[in-house]
Amino acid sequence: MALWLTIAQTAGYALVAPLFDGLLEWFKARLSGRRGSDPLQRYRDLIKLLRRRPSVPASASGVFQMAPSVVFTCFLLLGFALPTVFLPARPGIDLLFVVAVLGLAKFATGLAAFDAGAPFGPLSSGRQWFVHILAEPAFLIAIYVYAMSRLTTNLPAPARIGLTTESLVDDAAIPLVIGALAYVLLGEAGRLPFDNPDTNLELTMIERGTHLEYSGRLLALVTWADAMKLTFGISLVALLAWPWGIAVSAAPVPLLVATVVYLAKVCALLLGLAVWEVSRGKVRLRALYTRLMLAAGVLLFVVISLVVSRIPPGA
Repeated sequence: MALWLTIAQTAGYALVAPLFDGLLEWFKARLSGRRGSDPLQRYRDLIKLLRRRPSVPASASGVFQMAPSVVFTCFLLLGFALPTVFLPARPGIDLLFVVAVLGLAKFATGLAAFDAGAPFGPLSSGRQWFVHILAEPAFLIAIYVYAMSRLTTNLPAPARIGLTTESLVDDAAIPLVIGALAYVLLGEAGRLPFDNPDTNLELTMIERGTHLEYSGRLLALVTWADAMKLTFGISLVALLAWPWGIAVSAAPVPLLVATVVYLAKVCALLLGLAVWEVSRGKVRLRALYTRLMLAAGVLLFVVISLVVSRIPPGA
């Protein structure tokens, strides 16, 4: 029964990802004084793309056609590992595995961008790896701080802590970890201030620049994977910040309550992200180094503080 609930949870994660992406754009449009498109428009776009046959560049090999499936599978696997509504009794996937899966998705995207033979793909892929290489150390330090504070790197561990009287926010290090991790995830997801997802200028694209040669069903998989990437980042921050409201039994009422709580947490974070993106602009590529190193520096300060606090008095 628990396995079927986990599979249903993963399917729900994949199905609501385009809705969350559309809801974020709708929030941004309303905050900017525009009407905005229907949040369900993402589903119409995906259905339209799935009905079309993709056009493949003449110079592309099988790598170009396999990359969207690999990226889609990577983020679907992350959704399988992350407890959003139901908390299984089995041990979850390690947070270090998340870093490896994100790196695999970037690797597949980069190979496809170079394989297509277009000029803008390799340029955007190089920028992607520049951001990823700077963000990965901060991500690893955040995991290390979390492991020092909670003595585990298990992904469902925050939800199990939320079931007890102990709170993740009780430790002063955890809010700093959540803030730095959220900032790093903005870079991994290609959001402001690292990248402007709404731009149509190829020379400034980072995430979307590697998708320019895709069309049809391949573009649908890539677009869907981007929506799942956003959903995973939002859900991970929600799990760390508010590790409550996740069902531990298969009864209908706890599952319904957990679903409502999860949707409320995600909508609150999406609204906060919309306010952030409306009030921020894209920074220059050279400035990203300073910002990501600052996040890593904050986390290193937290590591030193935790180590010093655990030294016995008089030692």
